[in-house]
Amino acid sequence: MGGMSSQIIWRQAWSPAAESMLRRALASQQCSIHELSSQQWDASTATIGGIRDHKASYLAPASPSWSSVMLHLNSFAAEPVAAELSRLIDGPAIAIFEYDQATWGYTFFERGELTDRFWSFPDVVETPPEECAGNAALLARAFGASPESITPYLRHISESDYETKAFDDDKFTLGDHWVRVDFMRRLGISYPSPGQVAGGRYVQIQEARQ
Repeated sequence: MGGMSSQIIWRQAWSPAAESMLRRALASQQCSIHELSSQQWDASTATIGGIRDHKASYLAPASPSWSSVMLHLNSFAAEPVAAELSRLIDGPAIAIFEYDQATWGYTFFERGELTDRFWSFPDVVETPPEECAGNAALLARAFGASPESITPYLRHISESDYETKAFDDDKFTLGDHWVRVDFMRRLGISYPSPGQVAGGRYVQIQEARQ
């Protein structure tokens, strides 16, 4: 399915306090969380608790120290909510994107300020390459990773290196938008596959722009 998918990850252990912080950040953007009647996926209707699966969001831990929310398809909320979360926690938050199954990228915030941006194919999202080059040193500091483990992912992809892997043990090539999962692993966080994370749950997030 095309369109924009996005998730937000912020440095706070998943807990009622982290969920409360997320609710505050959502409220600042006139968004709200609503519980679903069920967490079961109905294959006959492609729904979860009566909500079409692509309209559901997913809350889950991303690591022992980081929390995450995977937003519904084509959400407008990722960047402003990530910015507000980073302000509220006085720390880092990252919004990770996939656009039209053609490119992936992120925006990174610290204490409410945008400090870094990356897209693998800038032309796809009509962004000047110099404005989305990524900063491995900055991410390494925030996530406690090494710059050397991050740098190979932060490159603008050409046809010649589409099938190249950042590391031999990666699952995906640099031209595949799913390489963001390998990238996240190098940061020390996991991709929270909806419905498959202990402690995770589906919710409906309603946005003012919907």
